[in-house]
Amino acid sequence: MKKILIITAHPSSLGHTHRIANAYKDVSLEKGHQVVIHDLYKSEHQIPYLTFENPKVWPDLPELKFFQDEVLWADEIVFVHPVWWGAPPAIMKNWIDHIFQSHFAYKYENGKPVGLLKGKCAKVFATSGGPAIIYNFFLSPFRLTWGKAVNGFCGINTKTVMVFGNASKKDAEDSFLLFLKKIKENA
Repeated sequence: MKKILIITAHPSSLGHTHRIANAYKDVSLEKGHQVVIHDLYKSEHQIPYLTFENPKVWPDLPELKFFQDEVLWADEIVFVHPVWWGAPPAIMKNWIDHIFQSHFAYKYENGKPVGLLKGKCAKVFATSGGPAIIYNFFLSPFRLTWGKAVNGFCGINTKTVMVFGNASKKDAEDSFLLFLKKIKENA
């Protein structure tokens, strides 16, 4: 049995993002896994945007410990979000900035980063109003950011990055249902 943490970020509960997160959750629960899901826009554990004066003294907020404990608990972390300007929404980036901080998610030894969250895997499912092909190339900046710069830097193995494109088209529902089928198979 896996312990799965799903982090989702979309201000509307009506879009594809929450349908993906809930489908992944439902299939995972059917398989007997434990699942916790957090919508960063609705979470009771809201994190303010990162501010500090001294880069060696970061904010000490109870929300940070809450989410860091959830990350430590999880075997698998699933990120579900829209792609806005080539990246996740700012609220998810803020979550990453706060939660994956130095000495929790990584540290430096002899000037080289060492991931501290080894043994965990991640999956990223995103939606885009534009064509998915620009995000699905092996060396696309989107894939490199998630696979190397975020998860990989912290020692997390990124197993999957999938983007559903042209999500805002009027006739996108049939294509989305095929994408959702792939999500369920991936769960």
